[in-house]
Amino acid sequence: YDVAVDQGGYGVVWNDDLDLSCDELWENGKEVKTPFDGLMAFSDATALWQLNESTLRKAIAYGKLVNGVDVCKFGKQWVVSMDAMQREYGNPKA
Repeated sequence: YDVAVDQGGYGVVWNDDLDLSCDELWENGKEVKTPFDGLMAFSDATALWQLNESTLRKAIAYGKLVNGVDVCKFGKQWVVSMDAMQREYGNPKA
């Protein structure tokens, strides 16, 4: 059988010999771990923990969140790990 990931962003495509619905594929598929698991944008983190983004920027400046370990900047977007947020601020409020 031929199965491929459509690079145009439309998901998985297969030939007519393979009879599989998207729901069946979702339910029986495997979760693949990536280096980006557990990362979230500052905006998402601040919404979940009900904080200001300036609080996270100050935490970086004061060394509570370590750049390259707990947080990382991709272009203009900061991301933070879920583990670091839970370590510093406890469980999410929202």
